[in-house]
Amino acid sequence: MDTILDMNLPEYLQKSVLHEYFTDQLAVVDIDNPQAGPEEKEERVPMRLKASVLFLVLSGEMDIDVNYQQHNIQKNTAMHLIANDIILDISYSPGFKGYLVIFSPEIRSEIMGLTVGIRLPRAGQLKRAYPIQEFSEQEFLRVIGYIERIKSYISDETHLYRSPMIRNEIMNLLWDIDNSRWKKHGNAEPNLTHSELLREQFRELLVEKCRHHRDVGYYAQLLCVTPDYLSRVIREHDGGSAMKWIINAVVMEAKCLMRQPGKTINEIAQEMNFPDQSTFGKFFKKHTGVSPKEYQRGLR
Repeated sequence: MDTILDMNLPEYLQKSVLHEYFTDQLAVVDIDNPQAGPEEKEERVPMRLKASVLFLVLSGEMDIDVNYQQHNIQKNTAMHLIANDIILDISYSPGFKGYLVIFSPEIRSEIMGLTVGIRLPRAGQLKRAYPIQEFSEQEFLRVIGYIERIKSYISDETHLYRSPMIRNEIMNLLWDIDNSRWKKHGNAEPNLTHSELLREQFRELLVEKCRHHRDVGYYAQLLCVTPDYLSRVIREHDGGSAMKWIINAVVMEAKCLMRQPGKTINEIAQEMNFPDQSTFGKFFKKHTGVSPKEYQRGLR
């Protein structure tokens, strides 16, 4: 099960009441009334996803920080995350219930191959533009039905066609979510202002490039704006600077790397494009209050 468990899922998933695994390809988790509510939100270690993830909310609501952006997910909604997305914080309201479905990269690639030529032409683009999907009552009941059938086939190890039945239900689940998203957004382009679009593009660049680039000018050049303009747009959004976003992204990346077993501080410094371990250590301690070694010790 290394493909799934290598996601470094935080403790709130370990407390869930039910895990259903299908070899190393798929996991379905019932999240039932987690202990930590929004008022008890605590700092969590960021994790970079190594699989596709689908959150579905049955009751209550949850707040989740993905790729440096806060989202709120309420009843009868789903949020689809993909490999390389970064999660920082998650908190739940009292009485929260939901599902977490985890797809390994292998099963996702297999399903993408099986559905090529069938999928809606802008399905992937819409998924990135609208990661949160609100369903009608009828749509949501159908989505929940797919998940329950997936769980049923996972537990029935004697079924002669268990594997293809599970894959068929996964495809049906994803198609129905795509269909619901298309009905709501398919005929319109994402309605973003220039500033909102610039922030989204900056955030996407940070996810991709912050391991190697820590200069506002670099990102401004890629976005075809001046560094001052980029900083002004970011500051108007949340009161922080573009450099603050970059520093936060670099720190998160470093923390993600430090969770990998056997990874040395020197190796991390090289991967993060610092000239040496000492420079990386000073940067990390300046912005976190602890040295990289102290941080790693706290993970054990």
